Amino acid sequence: MAGAITIALSLEGQLRLDDQPAFHVAAALARQHGGHLIVLACRPPTQRLRGRYQRQLEAQALASLQSRLTAAGIPLLQFPQLSTEAALSAHRDLLRPEAVLSCGESRLFDDWPIRPAAFPRVFADFRRGLNQAPLPPLAAAELSGLGAGLQDWPRAWLQPPTACPLPMFQGGDRRSAFPFRGDEPSALARLQHYVFDSDGLRHYKASRNGLVGTEFSAKFSPFLAIGSLSVRRIWDAVLRYQALHGADEGSTWMQQELLWREFFLWSEQHHGAAFHAPGGIQARPPEWHEDRQLFARWTRADSGHPLIDAQLRELLATGYLSNRGRQWVASHFVQELRLPWIWGARFFEWALIDAQPALNTGNWAYLAGVGSDPRSFGGSPRRFDLERQEQRYDPLQTHRQRWS
Repeated sequence: MAGAITIALSLEGQLRLDDQPAFHVAAALARQHGGHLIVLACRPPTQRLRGRYQRQLEAQALASLQSRLTAAGIPLLQFPQLSTEAALSAHRDLLRPEAVLSCGESRLFDDWPIRPAAFPRVFADFRRGLNQAPLPPLAAAELSGLGAGLQDWPRAWLQPPTACPLPMFQGGDRRSAFPFRGDEPSALARLQHYVFDSDGLRHYKASRNGLVGTEFSAKFSPFLAIGSLSVRRIWDAVLRYQALHGADEGSTWMQQELLWREFFLWSEQHHGAAFHAPGGIQARPPEWHEDRQLFARWTRADSGHPLIDAQLRELLATGYLSNRGRQWVASHFVQELRLPWIWGARFFEWALIDAQPALNTGNWAYLAGVGSDPRSFGGSPRRFDLERQEQRYDPLQTHRQRWS
């Protein structure tokens, strides 16, 4: 490693090559000085829970990325228990790069899409107040000629993840609505299939509240959660679809869902600790019962309601739960069981295959009446009539029987 300088790029949980601006900057800097590039896979920067299903997807994405970087002679050095700063400090005898760059979280906007001082508390105002369009995605950076030599690094740092025993079904359950691998090629293949090679996007608005199967919704969220797919790449695919077919209900609704994701990410940044606090952004006094025995039963899919228990059994078996199912479970948890919503949110963060703290908390706080639901400002949280919901969305009890 003597001679040419080494530029290090920390993935920060973004496990892909496509639409990675930091890769372009790092590659340009290395070439400018006739140097090499190394990639660091360290502990992601944010404190978050990761259950076994999301860790499984991450392992698949990391192994795939390592294989692609190895083909270019670029080492991917793994320190899963250390932050980037700690890894550089602990191994400074070998890790002494001239510059360290970091990948950023995938967002539609690089900077505040609405002035922080005027950032709204509800989504409708956010959508109306946007002052810029999402940025287009970048192609994968050209990495040829930047290899630093794999033989110069300890073998232990280069070993691929070992937790890849599930080649077909997450959790080993054939009923899973998310049977896909987590790597970037699988993510891009799913995007191509759903937007261009099927009628998925066209019917997205009508089908998105389904409960069973792979095609009732896009299933992009797990890829976004582990960083193997860029949200800008999804937005760009939707724009290309609209250029071909026009802006129909399905594609417009998909754009709205991507903006909801953006709203929660920026809302968390705007409100800080209050976003995750028991009283939420409304600073409401908690109204709950801290019944730990009831909560423990709930975590074992023993809530006392057959519709909710079916949802929880699916979650525990696969790490996946439909959007409609998540709303039912959270509403029942808050309104009927009267348990602390922050307990449910933390359990979801651990259990869900696509958990992301800002989105998870944002949705739970919304249904708990302490977040961004406009109905709850000065009023009561919304409540689901589960019997009517089941009659509408699972009239033949297909989902309930599937997970009985």
